[in-house]
Amino acid sequence: MKNSYRIIVIGMAVLGVVYASTGPAKKTKEEKYEQTEKCLKSSTEPEKKAKKEWYEPIDICKFPVLMEVGHFVQLKECHKREIKLVQVDCESIGRDGGDFPCYKGSDVIKVRTNFPAILNASLNKSGGDEDMLKNVNLYWENGVNTIQGGVGWEELTLCLEAWDVELYKYAVVGTIGVGEITIEVSPLDEKQLED
Repeated sequence: MKNSYRIIVIGMAVLGVVYASTGPAKKTKEEKYEQTEKCLKSSTEPEKKAKKEWYEPIDICKFPVLMEVGHFVQLKECHKREIKLVQVDCESIGRDGGDFPCYKGSDVIKVRTNFPAILNASLNKSGGDEDMLKNVNLYWENGVNTIQGGVGWEELTLCLEAWDVELYKYAVVGTIGVGEITIEVSPLDEKQLED
């Protein structure tokens, strides 16, 4: 039995020597590096493709954005608006010679709103008891003081006539301030909309 055991051990040793001498050739460091790179590339490329496809955005929900809209009104360049009164023949404003001197002026007002609106104007005469403007007529040209709204800028013309102007109250020649106009706006009511 001892002999058979020795034979097996010797046979295994011989096989080991033979395998060692005929085994695969040793690879250089460069070859090992190239082979490792190929393995890494081949193993990570499918993962990259899968991630790109997996992370593509998809729509999962759509919902509306709501906003409360109130009344909007804008008078273009209010700070530049003015009516300059110039002397006119009294008959041109429907007065006679006894109403001399007579004046007239107007201004085109641009307004935009998001609702049908009516505009009103009022004149505050300046100077207290020394008002130069004794009698006045402030009106909208052709009686039009409404706008339809929602169509952009709309134009209205505001006119002012004055007669019996008391020029002697000011010892000044030139352009002076004789009043201030206030413009008000409000929505048209149902009756006004029907008209």
